[in-house]
Amino acid sequence: MPASTHALTLILSAMPSEIRLIEAQIRGRRAGRLAGFPYETGRLRGRRVVTAVTGVGVTNGAMVAALFVHAFRPAEVVVSGTGSRFNPRLRTGDTVISTKTIHHAAGSLTDGGMVYRKVRGPLAGQMTHWYYRPDRRLLKLARASVAVNGATYQPKVLTGVVTASDFFGVSDAKIADMKAKLNPDIMEMESAAIAQVCTQLGVPHIVFRAGSNRTQSNPGEDYRQLGQTAAAAAARWTVYFVGCLAEAKK
Repeated sequence: MPASTHALTLILSAMPSEIRLIEAQIRGRRAGRLAGFPYETGRLRGRRVVTAVTGVGVTNGAMVAALFVHAFRPAEVVVSGTGSRFNPRLRTGDTVISTKTIHHAAGSLTDGGMVYRKVRGPLAGQMTHWYYRPDRRLLKLARASVAVNGATYQPKVLTGVVTASDFFGVSDAKIADMKAKLNPDIMEMESAAIAQVCTQLGVPHIVFRAGSNRTQSNPGEDYRQLGQTAAAAAARWTVYFVGCLAEAKK
């Protein structure tokens, strides 16, 4: 895809509860629809943005990301939302800047657990990876933004590993296998697919996920109790980061 000619940031979240607080901060806010999918546009902390809800799961995430990237040709994509706390170092509301975003259901499920591997991509001779790194420039800026605000920014913002698949909850055996082979900090359901789309289309991306409930087999009730706290934390950090991005672009 040709390089972006627009100073525009695309912000994607899985659910309205994750994007609502971000959109509330947009100035000159206007609503639109793209192929039936709603979005908001305007200026966030001085940066032109488009925000959209992808829906839950890897297919929804990939579909909406590809559609909006193709239509708006953003300079970068920011993924903001929640995820279960896999690593016990995280407290509810702590936000992870992903340094590695993994498809944790990509490969073969054997009697010994997952064997992760690449699969054939849509282009001849090209293999699709099972994990993706963020854009180096965006990661550097995010780390610097934490350092500037580190003395006062609460809940914590820290770097870590994010995994994604269509699993909302996972068994104790799956948790043990993931810990041994991936050692993630956050588990969620969209970011790896969005990262794959961005990588394939040549658009820089970065993923922010705030921890809600602990990773478990049946997280529904815990997520209902803790999800809003996590969504607010991720949104607050995303708004702050976009302001830092706007300053860096000047």
